[in-house]
Amino acid sequence: MSSTAMRRGLTAVMGLVLGLGLAASALAQGMYYKEVTKDGRIYVFNVAKNAEAFDKSGEMGKGLTRVGAGPNGETVVADSEEALELFFFKHGISQEVEKPKKPVQKIEWRDGKTRITTDKAYIEISSRIQPRYTLEMPDDSIQLAGTENKGDSKGSFRIRRAKFKIEGWFYKPELEYEIQLNWPDASSAQPNRFLEDANIDWDVSKKKRFRLRFGQFKAPYGRQQLTSSGAQQFVDRAQTDERYADARETGFAVWGTLGNNKVDWRAMISNGNGRSQSGNDNAKYLFTGRVMWQALGNVRMNQWASGPLLTEGDLGDSQGKPLLAVAVQYGHNNRFLTTTNTDLDNQAVGFDYTFKYKGFASVAEYHYRESKPETGQKFKDKGYNVQASYAWAAPGMPGGSFWELAFRYSQIDPADIRPIDKRKEIGGAFNYYYNKHNLKLQADFRQIEDEAANSGKGTKNKEFRLQTQFIF
Repeated sequence: MSSTAMRRGLTAVMGLVLGLGLAASALAQGMYYKEVTKDGRIYVFNVAKNAEAFDKSGEMGKGLTRVGAGPNGETVVADSEEALELFFFKHGISQEVEKPKKPVQKIEWRDGKTRITTDKAYIEISSRIQPRYTLEMPDDSIQLAGTENKGDSKGSFRIRRAKFKIEGWFYKPELEYEIQLNWPDASSAQPNRFLEDANIDWDVSKKKRFRLRFGQFKAPYGRQQLTSSGAQQFVDRAQTDERYADARETGFAVWGTLGNNKVDWRAMISNGNGRSQSGNDNAKYLFTGRVMWQALGNVRMNQWASGPLLTEGDLGDSQGKPLLAVAVQYGHNNRFLTTTNTDLDNQAVGFDYTFKYKGFASVAEYHYRESKPETGQKFKDKGYNVQASYAWAAPGMPGGSFWELAFRYSQIDPADIRPIDKRKEIGGAFNYYYNKHNLKLQADFRQIEDEAANSGKGTKNKEFRLQTQFIF
């Protein structure tokens, strides 16, 4: 076969393919085509109702105009890209028709979140519920409300948390936002406290290296506080967290990463009086800062309160390679001239680490704080918490299923000016994770020893807790 014949054959095949493509397009539009010449223009239609409206009114309305695109240089007006393609094919005109890109719209459920992706926004929607049973076993010197005698046990059920969260980005990926509500808090004495997080985050660098965060969120102090309550090994955080961590605040922060994702740094200024307040209650601010160095491993950082380094336990996070991160943090909160009973000028420094390797995990925190009251003697306050655990894959269950044993010991010395006032917590946990932290069942037992209670004789209160968590 000659080269000329071959070219003719290929041309015929290509024409056939194009024709079939146009036919398929026309079929999708209902196999309709109409062409009308009027006032020196050619009007073409691929939708019957558009042609009918043109016949009645003589007006095209919205259409696509191509000047000089007709066989004799006429202006062509079409009701769609498909109509233009059919017109050019009918008249043997070689001209490309660009079709508008279809808008991106994707909805999927993954890892406990409904994820919606569009051209101008990305949205993650999730809910977290924690039903809990607690059995209190007090010291023989303590009588619980609703019991007959001192030392009597008491069991109760509650919904510890029921949270709803929306997060994502809008306009551009570097503009992120977060809103989180905790419904049980709406019944408290301050109902607006059910608003936990409400903030906007701007990645100025567009590379996660320098970011600005404004609104209400967790102050950067305290590893366990920054670790979500949904990513804890025990049913709740250690006693040290409530004493030393500032939790959620309203303010402004700068943060980012350094050294090829090895260092996470953050600094914040806030009111210093907790979340969902109408304003500052004195003329001072809370200043907090934290620097974390990923000594071993290179997992994703630069997440305010999530990620492998802010999740307890090793549920496959280490992937057979050791992870080690250490951090130092600082906080200064002057509460002078407020209306509360805790008018202290507190300066605190903290150290912590997390380690994970092949199912073994350990976290620890140490806090040292100097407190100066408006009147009275300055004192020192220190405490620490240590946890260790081992997790193994649940045999015969889907990926993400684990069993776990965990141990905790923490101690607080609230004031060095008092000789006997230490508080100690010791406990263990046994957990089953069906899908890591997204669906899990936790059981823990702990003892809280308070040396100063019972007129200095001390108390030992025990507690058993059973909790399930599901994130959807």
